[in-house]
Amino acid sequence: MIAVPESLPDDPILLKHLLLLASEQAAAKDARIEQLQEQVALLRHKLFSPKSERSPEDADSPQLAMFNEVEELIEAPAAEPAEAEEVVAPVKHRGKRKPLPANLPRVEVIHELPEHERTCACGACKQVIGEETSEQLEIIPMQVRVIRHIRKTYACKACETAAVTADKPAQLIEKSLASPSVLAILLTTKYADGIPLYRFENARHKFVEAQKVQPKGKTGRADVALSLINKLYGIERDLKDADHNERLDVRQQRSQPLLDQLKAWLDKTQPQVAGQTALGKAVNYLASNWSRLVRYIEGGHLPIDNNRAENAIRPFVIGRKNWLFSDTPKGATASAQIYSLIETAKANGQEPYAWLRHILERLPTASSVEDYEAATHRVQQAIAL
Repeated sequence: MIAVPESLPDDPILLKHLLLLASEQAAAKDARIEQLQEQVALLRHKLFSPKSERSPEDADSPQLAMFNEVEELIEAPAAEPAEAEEVVAPVKHRGKRKPLPANLPRVEVIHELPEHERTCACGACKQVIGEETSEQLEIIPMQVRVIRHIRKTYACKACETAAVTADKPAQLIEKSLASPSVLAILLTTKYADGIPLYRFENARHKFVEAQKVQPKGKTGRADVALSLINKLYGIERDLKDADHNERLDVRQQRSQPLLDQLKAWLDKTQPQVAGQTALGKAVNYLASNWSRLVRYIEGGHLPIDNNRAENAIRPFVIGRKNWLFSDTPKGATASAQIYSLIETAKANGQEPYAWLRHILERLPTASSVEDYEAATHRVQQAIAL
């Protein structure tokens, strides 16, 4: 309620001034009320509406564990002290690891015994009698495939000497499904590419938030922006299998007119909305980042957003400051060391992913300081090849 003075002045100018002041106070309070109502609506939506994010019970999923944070390799949980009273607990059987998806392409790597080991002690030549197979996941940027390691088993048919199986290549993490390429892309994505790109998905999300606080059953301004942005994404879905040249041509023909409509709507709407409202924040974000958001229209090789990279590394969030927080001091130290390695590689003109993959492939066989130094010194020549 606006406070009314007990005695109003007779001067018309003063009365107009008081009326203007009261109107400004009322407008400010209305804006504050609208802002608080939107906050309440968003909180209620987050509390009671269905969510598409992963639920807590999925946190221990074996598929997600494959891409778990690197810090978890540093410090295993300490054993709990023994209780004075013995408690009988049910026996938990460790579940079997689920196989890698059968639809992924397989690349077979055959591991044979060296020539000098194929001759038996009795002088006869050993013959292949079987093989052992293990699989690792490998990531090539924009490709995912499974490397199948097949280790041949040899035995001598002339005598009863024990069979011998070819050695498996040294592993950076023993019995891990992750190859050096997987570890390299995880580290690069987290520590080198951690700052989110300006993208339409982020702009779209802000308009979704504004849509949630609209009166039910009514179409608002947020719906207009969402409709145009959704059409842009529909075009990108149609171009999923197109080459760069075709994608560029279609974007110029179909996407550019939609962007022109969205820009016209933006220029008209921005002066009419309060900056502190959900719609105002969405409009201001779109306006301030417009030149960056529409950059993808200039090339067929440019994505409309970076969702593909984020979805590939879903188990932990790729975002700004994602390397600032760790569960343990050792985990924080590991993150700092990895971040330092990546920044050092970048400072020396090395592409982080290629550098990391080269090093991670050679770490398992390094056994001395000289080996480690040799691996880093030869990295530029190896990457160039």
